[in-house]
Formats: sequence, C-alpha cells, structure tokens
Amino acid sequence: MRGRFLLIALVLLVATACGGRDRQGAVGGAPLLTTAETADRNGLVAVQGFFWARPGDGVFRLCEASLESFPPQCGEPMVDLTGIDVTRIAGISFSQNVFWAEQLRVRGELSDGTLAAEEIELNATDTTTGLTFRLLIPVELSAGSVDYVALVTNSSNTPIDLKFNTGQSAEVTLTDLETGAVVYRWGESRGFDQAVRELTLEPGETLRYPLAELEFDLKPGVYILNSVLTASPAPGPAIGRAVVR
Repeated sequence: MRGRFLLIALVLLVATACGGRDRQGAVGGAPLLTTAETADRNGLVAVQGFFWARPGDGVFRLCEASLESFPPQCGEPMVDLTGIDVTRIAGISFSQNVFWAEQLRVRGELSDGTLAAEEIELNATDTTTGLTFRLLIPVELSAGSVDYVALVTNSSNTPIDLKFNTGQSAEVTLTDLETGAVVYRWGESRGFDQAVRELTLEPGETLRYPLAELEFDLKPGVYILNSVLTASPAPGPAIGRAVVR
C-alpha cells in the first residue's frame, strides 16, 4: 500500500511539471522557475538565469538577461544570491572585477527576493583537480531537436591534462521518473572517431562542446538529466531536470 501511495504521488508530481509556474521534479523536489517567475515567491525553489557577480562588493545575482556591454550587466528582473562560490561554476568568465555565466540553475531557499544557494544543478565540481563541468539547457524543452552545450573549466592554478579515449567529449542521458529507465542516450546512435585525444586545459580556461541535434520524442513531463565529461580526469556527473513541454 505504501508503494502504491508513493507511485501516485510521483505521477502527480510529474503531471504538474508542464503548463504552469511550478516545474516540479525529483531532483531537489523544488519548483523550477525563471527569475521573472520568482515574484512574491518564498520557500525551496530552483531558479535559472544569467549569473552576474561583483564579489568585491558582495553582489551575486541571477538575472533575466544580460545587458549588452563589456563586462555585461544584469538585466531585471533579478534575484539576489548568497552562498555562491564562483570557482565551482563551469563556464565562468571574469573581467574588471565582474564574474558572469550563462544559464546558471541554482536551488535553495528563496526569501524576500534573495536565494540562499544550496546547490547548483547540472553542474559538477572536482575539488581535487579543480575541474568543473556544466550542461546548458533551457528551462523548458520542446520535443524535437535541441542543441545542448557542455562546458568544462579548469578552476585550479595549474594546467590539467585531459585524455579522451574516443571522439566523444560528453554524454547526456534522460531517465523516466516513473520507471527509472533510461529513455534517451545522446551518443547511442552516433559514430565517433576511435582515436585517443589528449589536450591541456590551462588555468581559467573553458572548453565548450556543443552536443548538436539532441533529438528525442518524449511525452511531456519531467525527466532526470545526467551528463558526464567523457575524459580522464573528469568531475562527477552533472545532474538536473529536463522539462519537456
């Protein structure tokens, strides 16, 4: 009986994922929002937006958009952040005392316009090597072809040698919440060069790997997304939600 109640609760959770302001999912159990959707909201949430920070002044924000300038500026609406370590964000950029990153998804407790960060979703950090890995995806996906971007950054002070055993740089899988089965694997039907690749990632350097034509035909709902860098060394998996409309 207990298992039946858990299954019903899970189905209801998935059913509310699309078509409303609360995009629920198993990862973190928090509504997934844009910065524009955080108005008058409090409690455990996940917010995705353009990350902008000026740590010297103690300013950390998620913004609806970046304003065209260099360095970029934070466009409203915005959410203030606390508890963020910029060295743990893959794809971070820096200039003139300003840090920024695209499509950052932060989960935490939202209170009066300030989000106390507990975790960065779709982001993985290896504190031993200083490597960070992140996947960029929209808040909502439409069935069809989607281009994801995988980012890997060397946040350490020394060069890091990466070794890839094939031409594949990253992998993305989607798991069905109801069955726990993997329903999509990006690299499954693709051919990759089998030659070993080695490269050196310099301190502060970021590599971008576009995962083009990520095609799927899935029913609307919330899926668990798991992405890994297929190199050695590599951070752990970057895990989060994929919301399909």
